Amino acid sequence: MPVINSVITVTTAFCLISAFITCGLGFFVYAQKPASTVHRLFLAVMLSATYWATGEFFIWQAESLQEVTIWLKFSSFWPITIALASHFILAFTGRLPHDKKKRRIILTACIYAPALILSIIGIFTECLFTAGYDPLAGYIYLPTQNNIICPIEIFYTTFIMLWALYVGFISWRRAVPEKTRRQNRLLFAGIITVVFFGALSGAVLPLFSIHTPNLVFFGLVIFSIIIIYTIQRYGLFTLSPETAVPEIMKTMPDGLILADQNGIIVAANKSATKIFPSLKEPAAGRSVSSLITDEEYLTISNILAEKGEISDFEIRITEKNHRYVSIAGSVVRDRNSIPSGTVLIIRDITHRKASETALRVANDKLSMLSRLTRHDIGNLVTALSGYLSILEGRIKSPEEKHYLSQATVIVDKIMLHLEFSRKYQAIGSKKPQWEKLRQIINSAKESLKQDNIEINVNISDIEMYADPLLEKVVYNLLENAVRHGDKITEITITTEEQKDGSLVLKFEDDGTGIPEEEKEKIFSYGYGRNTGFGLAFARELLSVTGIGITERGLSGKGASFEIQVPPDAWRKTGG
Repeated sequence: MPVINSVITVTTAFCLISAFITCGLGFFVYAQKPASTVHRLFLAVMLSATYWATGEFFIWQAESLQEVTIWLKFSSFWPITIALASHFILAFTGRLPHDKKKRRIILTACIYAPALILSIIGIFTECLFTAGYDPLAGYIYLPTQNNIICPIEIFYTTFIMLWALYVGFISWRRAVPEKTRRQNRLLFAGIITVVFFGALSGAVLPLFSIHTPNLVFFGLVIFSIIIIYTIQRYGLFTLSPETAVPEIMKTMPDGLILADQNGIIVAANKSATKIFPSLKEPAAGRSVSSLITDEEYLTISNILAEKGEISDFEIRITEKNHRYVSIAGSVVRDRNSIPSGTVLIIRDITHRKASETALRVANDKLSMLSRLTRHDIGNLVTALSGYLSILEGRIKSPEEKHYLSQATVIVDKIMLHLEFSRKYQAIGSKKPQWEKLRQIINSAKESLKQDNIEINVNISDIEMYADPLLEKVVYNLLENAVRHGDKITEITITTEEQKDGSLVLKFEDDGTGIPEEEKEKIFSYGYGRNTGFGLAFARELLSVTGIGITERGLSGKGASFEIQVPPDAWRKTGG
C-alpha cells in the first residue's frame, strides 16, 4: 500500500511538473515569432496540455467521488489537446492542403468537430468516464464500458495518435536538408514518446486493473525536453516551411514589393532596393507608381484587375543607372477571397537584354550576308543557265548534249537550294500568329493546280497558332503526295480532337505509301529524290510553336502524315 501511494504521488507530481514545463515552453516558442501560424499552434498545444495536466493533478488530489466528478468534468476538453497537436503537426510538416476549402474541411470534419463533440459529451454526461473508488489507489476515474460513445472516443484517440506517428515518420524520412531531417527525426521521437506513455496508461495498465494518473504527462515532460534540445541544437522552429517564408523574402535575389489595394507600398525586400535605390528610404507610404511611369503602372494595374496575375512584363527604368526589369505578380486575397493588395516580383534583366541585342545585331548581319550572297549566286546561276541555253542550240553530238543536260539539271537544283535557303531563313523571323486552317488549306490547293487528284477536306473550323509560313507546310505535304504517290488519285485532310485536349491534323492519300525504314529518314535534310528539304522544312517550321509531325501510313496502301497540335496551339472558331 505505501509503495502504491508513493507511485501515485510521483505520477501526480509529474502532472504538475508537466503543466509548468509545457506552459513555459509554449510561451518561449511563441515569443520567437508571434506572427507565425506554427508558433501560435505550438503555444495553443502547450497551453491545452497545461490545462489537461492541471485537471489530472486535481482529480488525484480529490477526497470524494463528488470532487473527482467535478474535476473530471473540468478536464473534459482534453480531446481538444489532441486535435490541436494534430493541427500543429500538419502545419509544421507542410502537410496541410493549399486549397482553403479542402483545408477547412479536413480540420473541421476530421479533427476539431469530433474532439469538440467528445468534450461536450464529457461535460454533460458520464458516457466517457465515471468516478470510482479503488481500495489500493483511492478515488479514481474509469472509462464507461457499457456505452457506445466510449469505444468511439478510443477509436478517435487511437486514429489521431497513429496518424500523428505516420505524418511525423514520413516528414522525417522525406526531409532533404540534413538539419531539417534531424529536426523532424527528434520531433518524431517526441511524438512516439507521448503516444507510448498515453497508450500505456490508456490501454495496457487498465487490462491489469492498475489505475494511476495518466502517464501521458511523463511523455509530455520527455517531449518538452526533446523540443528544448532540438531548439538549442538544431534551431527548431526557425527552418520549418511556414517560418522560412520571411527569411526567403529577405534573401531572394529578385526584388519583392508588397502593396495595398491603392498601390501604396507596404514592404519591400533588400533586392528591391538595389533595383530601385529610392526604396532605401522608408518605403511604406510610397506608391508603386513613383517607381515606374504612370502608363506602365496603369497597364500593370489593368492586367492584374482583369487576370489576377501578370508575368514577363518588361519595362525600362531610368532611376540613376538605366536598367531593364521583368515584372511578375499577382493579386493578394484575404480569407474571404476579396482582393486586399498586390505582390510584385521584379527581376533585373539588364544583362539579358544586352545579350539579346547583341544576338539580334549578329543575326541581322548574318541575314543580310545570306541575302546578298544568295542574290549574287542567283545572278551568276541565271547567267550560267543562259549560256547553257545558247550552247544547247549549237551542240550536235549526242554525248555532248547528254553532258549539257546534266549541267542544266545541276543548275536547276542549285536554284532550288537557293529558294529553299530563302524560305528557311524566314522561319521564326516573324512572330507566330493564329491562322485559319480552312483558308490555309484552300490557298495551298489553289497553288497546287492538280485537277486529276481529288482533295477532300473534312476538318473542323479551327485556328492554329503557328509560324506565318504554315501555308508552305500544307503545300509541301500536298506536293509531296502528288510527287511521290505514283498511283495517287485522292488526298483526304481531317482533324481529330484528342482526350488530352490536343488535335491531330491528318493528310492521307491512296498512293504507294512510305516504307517503314524510311518513315523517320524522310524528315532529314537532303534525304529524298529531289531537294530533300520539303518535309525537313515542314517539321522545323511546325516546331516553332511546339507542333509535331510524323508519318503513320502503311507501305503500299498510302501515306498518312499526322500533325500533332498541343492544346494551347489550336482553338475552335465560329466558321
